Amino acid sequence: MARMVLVHGAWGNATGWARILPRLQAAGHAVEAIDLPGHGQSPVPPETVGQVEYVAYLEERLLAGPPAMLVAHSMGGIVAAQVASRNPGHVTACVFVAALLPRDGESLIDLIRQQGSEGIQAAVRPGPVPGTTVLDPETAAPTLFPDADPALARKALAAMSPQSNKAQKDPAVIGPGFASVPRAYVFCEQDRVVTPALQRRMVAATPCEVTISLPCGHVPQLTQPGALADFLLRIARA
Repeated sequence: MARMVLVHGAWGNATGWARILPRLQAAGHAVEAIDLPGHGQSPVPPETVGQVEYVAYLEERLLAGPPAMLVAHSMGGIVAAQVASRNPGHVTACVFVAALLPRDGESLIDLIRQQGSEGIQAAVRPGPVPGTTVLDPETAAPTLFPDADPALARKALAAMSPQSNKAQKDPAVIGPGFASVPRAYVFCEQDRVVTPALQRRMVAATPCEVTISLPCGHVPQLTQPGALADFLLRIARA
């Protein structure tokens, strides 16, 4: 039995893993989908958090149990990479799902600017309090979920959380320990948020030993849960 900790991306929360989590648990694994501070059921005000708070919380959850596989989506890749670099002996593998894979000093904004396309930015609106943003559902849907059933996309967007601006600007702190952590990457061929070109550029800079390419948009845990679960189970068995 493996332990897995699932880390959501920007504007996300633990509910984004709802279609895949039961599949992993049914295979006998101990799986926890977390809410980063300021997201989902977290009581922390979203405008108060940045990467430091994200990293501290994920590290706390990681160290609360035996060594675990970190599975990170989108912005969650920045958080997972930092935590893995700090705790290489406690991370069995780090799996990046259409995720941002930073080098030391790079932020979400730094990485997204490398892809030369607007991505999700056209859907970003001011959040409920200064220092946060939310997504306009009508504008965001075709970018986030080009391959999703419309009803499924609407439900996923309605569950999303306000996003801290600071967390998108803070640079990642990646220590030398990250080099020893086994890494895997899930390329998403139709991704309009983190484009395939950027995904491959990041993996070229920080190689991953195992990769898979799925014919889907940015959120395979929603639109390709079976294929993604199968890949994660294969990594867990390795």
